Amino acid sequence: MAEPGDRIVVEADGSVRVPGRAAGRRLRTRAGRYRLVLDAPGLLVLRSEDAAAGGRVLMAGEVVARTTVLELVNLLSTLGWRGELQIVSALGRRTLGLDEGIIKHASSTHPEDRLGEVLFRHGVLDRAQLDEILGEVDPERRFGQLVVEKGRLTQDQLFLHLKRQVEQIFHAAILTEEGTFVFVRPEAGEGAAPHPVHLPVQALLMEGVQRIDEMALFRERIPDDGLVPEVTSRAMPKALDAASHQVLEAVDGRRSVEELARDTGLGQFATVKALFELHRLGLVQLRGRARIDDAAVRRLVGLFNEVLRELFVTVSAHGGVAHTRTTLESWIIGSGYGPVFGEQLEEDGTLDPGRVALALSEVAVDSPMEGLLQALHALTSFALFVAMASLPRDQELALSRDVNARLDRIRL
Repeated sequence: MAEPGDRIVVEADGSVRVPGRAAGRRLRTRAGRYRLVLDAPGLLVLRSEDAAAGGRVLMAGEVVARTTVLELVNLLSTLGWRGELQIVSALGRRTLGLDEGIIKHASSTHPEDRLGEVLFRHGVLDRAQLDEILGEVDPERRFGQLVVEKGRLTQDQLFLHLKRQVEQIFHAAILTEEGTFVFVRPEAGEGAAPHPVHLPVQALLMEGVQRIDEMALFRERIPDDGLVPEVTSRAMPKALDAASHQVLEAVDGRRSVEELARDTGLGQFATVKALFELHRLGLVQLRGRARIDDAAVRRLVGLFNEVLRELFVTVSAHGGVAHTRTTLESWIIGSGYGPVFGEQLEEDGTLDPGRVALALSEVAVDSPMEGLLQALHALTSFALFVAMASLPRDQELALSRDVNARLDRIRL
């Protein structure tokens, strides 16, 4: 069995072996001589003998509950200590720069904390714009610089979103439930942040505690950001706040909670809070959005395409292709299936599976796959009816038996 990437092995004779590749890469940046300063149960602590190694570890330990980091940050703020608090979990590392009760900077290796993702979730960039800018980032041009150069944000707006990013990292850090932490006091001149901010810790803590309590309440009504709100009444109570007004105006029965948070620019918490109030007042209801499996749609359309293709091959031998095609395309338009099937068939009389999958993903209906199955049955049955008019009696009966037998075998 392969060794975990971060494993270090202490052998029975006291020697140390590093089989984990990730651990080896990390230790290469820490080359030098160390003293063993602590060998508590389940924990080893080494201290560099190099006076120039920089920084001092003032505190370290394990995160054992959701309140661990919150209480730790509160303590460090109260003591007025200066340094970097690093919170490490299985998913990555978040770092908070503290200085006498003030957050000076924050960084994170979690993908969702990146500035681009923050701008995406708040509707500043769509996914295509984000990918385009990320593709242009290089050592000479930072992401934020490119956003401003392309006119997506002004310099002032960028700074506000950088503060928002720091706030997000902070709130995510204090919600860490499991992992380790270390508080390091850097040497003079170390730890300079590329984008310094000045955010009081206590205000952020109060907001964080409020968010924890409120979100637990909100999730009782809105357990999933994939739910789709639908308006039941557009009557505007006088007590409705500006954010709730904005969200209610944006609810269209198609966009999910996550999409509304992005399109309104309010972000997740403010949008969920507004929808909680709107739902409590009976102004919106929430339904699950049907999830479309692209592969399943293509497979289903492919099965019916085999039948349609055989129909057209059979008809072509008797000169009825043009009539069959024209009649079928007219039926598709008249039946209302045009937006899903397309108004024209492929050359061989089949449907474009990719087009059907894309169209179905944009249609807000319950049980979309069942609806597609019924529509495909209706189309193929009508195609058989039209084709039989062009065939001799014996081939008509043979084709009918074959097609119906194949349709009976098609299941979701």
